[in-house]
Amino acid sequence: MKKLSDRLKHAMQESGVLSQSELARISGVQQSIISKILSGKNETSKYSHKIAAALGISADWLINGSGKIKGENASAYEAIDASKLVSVWDASGDTGDLVTWPESLPKRFRAYVMAKNTGIAEAPINSVVVVDPEARPQNNDLVVTLISGLISTHRFLEGPSVLGFLAVDDSRIPLSEVTDMSVIVGVVEQVFVRSLRR
Repeated sequence: MKKLSDRLKHAMQESGVLSQSELARISGVQQSIISKILSGKNETSKYSHKIAAALGISADWLINGSGKIKGENASAYEAIDASKLVSVWDASGDTGDLVTWPESLPKRFRAYVMAKNTGIAEAPINSVVVVDPEARPQNNDLVVTLISGLISTHRFLEGPSVLGFLAVDDSRIPLSEVTDMSVIVGVVEQVFVRSLRR
């Protein structure tokens, strides 16, 4: 197959991805770009490596027609669903790293790795906490906070005359008043707890 469009059509059939919209979702490449490649309007694309990763095929084969569709080893490539990738953040911002999540999540969601015990049983040390940075916390929601350069997880409690309070599971530790909502970086949507046994 000499054309990128022919190779992509063949790869989609081989991989069982039958629609442009599905390929756009799993690759993270706009459907309009995929359409242009399939129609032959784009003979090259800077997104070919993302498409190849989503289909679990050799990028060299898709881009250049070189080698075998699955590489030298028929099971060498595992398909990567870009809609299940979540960007990893820390106290400084986006780290550039990604984690694969078991399900598709909105692009705005962020993942934080808890580097220390947070005082919240649901988010122990080394847990991966996924937050929605656009959600407004409600009473008793878990939230990820950035206070004095440290990322942590707290329980948000509404206050009658203040913005709210941050709490942990240990009732002996006093509540912290929230005077600035910017310390809350997001409302916790999901938590992945790594194995607690070593």
